[in-house]
Amino acid sequence: FRKRLERDYIEPRVFFEKMADEGRDDELRLALIFGSEQTGIEESDMEKCNVMLGIPTNPTFGSLNLASAVQLIAYDLRMAIGGHNSYGDIC
Repeated sequence: FRKRLERDYIEPRVFFEKMADEGRDDELRLALIFGSEQTGIEESDMEKCNVMLGIPTNPTFGSLNLASAVQLIAYDLRMAIGGHNSYGDIC
């Protein structure tokens, strides 16, 4: 976990790998909440979350646009639950 804005965050890949190792498919319940590009996630929404994910970024440019963040989170989740290289054997 790392501290950012007085909240504990875990990197998505670490969390999803742990979730995949510990959970069974019939027990998995997951909801992802993303904040707006302009203001981020609201405090009231943060209070509803069991886990806060944080994508590691360059400290001098600490944010991503929403589409990029969603893409990175989706990729890490896909890989953790058994995703594979979509190019098959050609790479």
